[in-house]
Amino acid sequence: MTLLQPSNAFILWLSLLMVPSSVNMDKPEEKTYSCPVIQCSAPAVIGLPGRDGRDGPKGEKGEPGEELRGPPGFPGKVGPPGLKGDLGPQGVKGEKGERGIVVADDLQRKVTALETKIQVLEAELNKYKQALILKKIKSIGKKIFVSTGKEDTFANGKSLCEKAGSILASPRNEAENTAVKDLIAPSKQAYIGISDEQTEGRFMYLNGGAVTYSNWKDGEPNNLKNEDCAVIQDSGKWNDVNCLSSNVLIICEF
Repeated sequence: MTLLQPSNAFILWLSLLMVPSSVNMDKPEEKTYSCPVIQCSAPAVIGLPGRDGRDGPKGEKGEPGEELRGPPGFPGKVGPPGLKGDLGPQGVKGEKGERGIVVADDLQRKVTALETKIQVLEAELNKYKQALILKKIKSIGKKIFVSTGKEDTFANGKSLCEKAGSILASPRNEAENTAVKDLIAPSKQAYIGISDEQTEGRFMYLNGGAVTYSNWKDGEPNNLKNEDCAVIQDSGKWNDVNCLSSNVLIICEF
């Protein structure tokens, strides 16, 4: 005989209790009450809620999510410049380059050639100066005053000097004025490169600059006969004359 499992035995026992007894043993009839075990027990009473349970141990970290990364936002405004960093360490010195021998030597040859040419030109110029000294020429500083020996009008004299690469004599100080005066024969006069043809009473150099030095005779200039040009006399004093006067010496300035 196999033993019943505990659950089967409990069910059998419970069935027997629920079935009324059918055995009559000549005993006074007694009322037999039957009730299920569960129903005959005392009614349940709802108790107070229990305490909250303690937190369990922390679980393991889960795998990172797989959400897609959003597009980058618009760049923000440029911030103010930061502080200047410290100077970095000096780098390794590079190798010495090759000396430009060809270029340097060629340039030196050109410089030497130019110096030689300048020396030749200076020697030739000195020769011309010495030769001109025997004629009517005066040298003051960097200026050279040369008498053409010709007499003409102001306009023709100006043109004559321009063709020679010079201008009418225009003394700018007393020394230059004396040099020009020494080129004038007694009782003669020479044109100087100033006039007031543009503005009456305002003598200007031929280049339009204001006159910075003058040596007028007393009472001159007086524009007596429409006198717009200036001459220097053998005394060194200046006078205004008519620009069409043709008996005036032409002296050029280089």
